[in-house]
Amino acid sequence: MTTVLISGVGALGGWALEFLARTPGVERIVTVKRSPWQGPSRTTIAMLGSAIAGHTKRFEHHRVDLADEGAMARLLAEVRPDAIVHSATVQSPRILNSAALDPARRAEVRAATFGMWLPWQLWPAAQLMRAVEAAGIDTHVVNASFPDVVNVAIRRRFGHGPSAGAGNLEVCAARVLRYVMATTGRPAAEINVSLVGSHALLTRGTVVPHHFRLTVDGTDATEQVDLTAALSRWPEVINWHGDVPNSLYAGSAVKNALGLVGAEPLETHVSAPMGLPGGYPAVIGSGRIELRLPPDLAEAEAVAINDRAARFDGVERIEGDGTVVYTTESCAAMENLGYRCEAVEFDDLARRCDELRDVYRRLISEERDA
Repeated sequence: MTTVLISGVGALGGWALEFLARTPGVERIVTVKRSPWQGPSRTTIAMLGSAIAGHTKRFEHHRVDLADEGAMARLLAEVRPDAIVHSATVQSPRILNSAALDPARRAEVRAATFGMWLPWQLWPAAQLMRAVEAAGIDTHVVNASFPDVVNVAIRRRFGHGPSAGAGNLEVCAARVLRYVMATTGRPAAEINVSLVGSHALLTRGTVVPHHFRLTVDGTDATEQVDLTAALSRWPEVINWHGDVPNSLYAGSAVKNALGLVGAEPLETHVSAPMGLPGGYPAVIGSGRIELRLPPDLAEAEAVAINDRAARFDGVERIEGDGTVVYTTESCAAMENLGYRCEAVEFDDLARRCDELRDVYRRLISEERDA
C-alpha cells in the first residue's frame, strides 16, 4: 500500500491533496495540520471527490503541530509514509502583493526579494526533517516551500534533507514547451526542453542566470526560440505572486513524490534535487533522481549558474553549516523595512520568524492607515 503524507493542507497543500485523491497508485493519504478547522474539512472533501472519481482510497487526518517534533516523530513512525509532500510555512507573505502599499514602500519590499521571508519557509521544513530523523523512517520528502534555498540549507545543516522540491523551474520548462508547441505546430513528443535555472527565473525572467537548450525532432532549435517572450508574456503576463499558481506547484510536488516511489523512469525538471541549488532537467524513478544535463554542460557548471541566480532572490551564498547569507543589496533593502538581518542561522530561526511577523504587521498596518 503506497502512503503519501501531506504536511500542511493550506493553499498549496490543499491542491496537492485534491490531486492525490484523484490519482491512481496511491492507496492511503494522510494529512497533517495544526489548526483544528481546515485540515479535517479539506480531507473529507478530498475523500468525497476521490469517491466521485471512482477511487476507494484511505484518508486520515491528524492534528499535529510541526513545532512538536516529538509528536510528529511518533506519527511518522506509526504512519511510515512512502513519501511526504511538505508545503507548511510559518506564514505566507503573499497578501502583501495585493496590499495597497505606498509605491515607495512596495519598491522596498521588492528590493528585499522573496528571500527576506526565508525563515518562514525554512523553520517548518527543518522541524519536519528532524522529526523524520527521530522517527527512523526511510521516506522521500518533496518540499514545495522555497526549495531552491531551503533544501540546500537543510542538507548542509543535517547531512540529509528533502529529496526534491516542486514548481519554480519546472513551471518555466512547461511554459517553454507549450510556447514551442504553439509556435512550431510540433507535438510534445518531438520537443525536448532543457533548462537550468532558479526560482527567480520564474518571477524575473531571463535577466536571471540560466542555461537553455532546445531540440525539435532531434535537431538543435535553441536559437529559434524567444525565451524571454516564452517566460514573460506568452500567452499572457502572469501574476506569480498570488494564490492562483499554487495548483502548478502542487501538481509538480505530487508528480515528483509519485515519481520517487514509482519504478518507471520519468524525464522531467526538478527543483533542488538532493540538495542542489536551483532546478535541473532530471530523471526520477525508483527512489533516485539523476540529472539529465545536455552534453555541453557539466554538473559543476550547472550548479554554479544556480548559485549566481540565487542572488536574484537575495542570497549571496549558503555556508557549509546551512547558514544563508544575504546579499549586500538585500540587507540594505530589508533594513529600510526595519528588519536587520545579514544571515539566517538555524539556531536563530524562531527569533527571525517573530521579527518578520512584526515587520509584516507593520506593513499591513501602514496599508490600512493610508
